Amino acid sequence: MRVHALLNLYNDRTFLVPMLESMRDRVDNIIVADGAYKLYYKEHLNFNPNAKPWSTDGSLELIKCLPDLPPIQHIGCPNGEPWPDQCAKRNALLDAVPIDDWFIIIDADEMLVGDVKTGMQRIEASGCIVGNAPLYNVGLDEARLFPAWHARIYQKIEGLHYYGTHWYLRDSFNRVIETNYPMKWINNFVFVHLKWLKSMGRLVSHDNYMKDMKKQGWVEPKQSHAEVK
Repeated sequence: MRVHALLNLYNDRTFLVPMLESMRDRVDNIIVADGAYKLYYKEHLNFNPNAKPWSTDGSLELIKCLPDLPPIQHIGCPNGEPWPDQCAKRNALLDAVPIDDWFIIIDADEMLVGDVKTGMQRIEASGCIVGNAPLYNVGLDEARLFPAWHARIYQKIEGLHYYGTHWYLRDSFNRVIETNYPMKWINNFVFVHLKWLKSMGRLVSHDNYMKDMKKQGWVEPKQSHAEVK
């Protein structure tokens, strides 16, 4: 099986090295979409008036410097402008994945810990096209270990896309994959989230961005899908 890491990036140099190191020898290539979302960029300019829509903190240069990484494919801001929204950016990542290949959705403030190869083999052997693993938020207490979080592991099928919200992938009939298809849960590896170790400027910008999203009707999802044995 071929496995791609889909990396959402914007001025994330702080945790980029451990994130990329966790991909080494675990995925076949890394697809990077760089740049801010339009709504987030508006909020971020309040804290950094000189910010550009694309990464300027050395993130992209750092990726090129690290040795022995899987091949990396870069997708930049469309026409040098901020991405319209998260769906547009993440759909660009999806479009770069060949049909029938597998992919793991991961952000630049996250990393994988554990036996990724065995976990992916278990998901593929289950016959499911969607799988998941636990998520742990470093810097918070043990209550921030989410054994059941939204899906991050998929096999690319025709028509796979985001619509309306960046949390849920949909099929060609616009059905949410993780609530309409069987899902295989594995515990061979975990996602480790480093968000709460970010700088205050990034955290506050993100918090304001999420408040703006909620005003538009966005609601944070809660995962309750049963495991496929």
